[in-house]
Amino acid sequence: MKLKKDKMLQLIRYGFWGCATVFVGLLSYALLEIVFDYRVANIISIIFTKVFAYFSNKRFVFRTKTTLYEQLGEIMRFIFARSISGIVDFLGQIFLVEVLGSGDFFAKCIMIIITTVINYFLSAYGVFRD
Repeated sequence: MKLKKDKMLQLIRYGFWGCATVFVGLLSYALLEIVFDYRVANIISIIFTKVFAYFSNKRFVFRTKTTLYEQLGEIMRFIFARSISGIVDFLGQIFLVEVLGSGDFFAKCIMIIITTVINYFLSAYGVFRD
């Protein structure tokens, strides 16, 4: 019973920090776009957002305790996992728009839901493990 409660609290924390990460991504992009070309602003924003996501997931969602050496492995697994979900997001949106004829905003919303689920499982069972 305690394990189910812990997982439910973890999901709630993941949802909260996931929303915070989306906010950080949008805010950083909007601020950077004032100074930089949108492509440069997007790349910097993505990097900044991924760093924020790593530390918020580590500290507040999964709460792993690691040595510096173990943390390097965690970071590498995180980068790999987020690369996988990024590819799924990118290709999935193209598929929904180009093949199924969906609107691009609707497709992006669907892919955010799908990649959020993928990111949770990759993080919970692959990246942040004790």
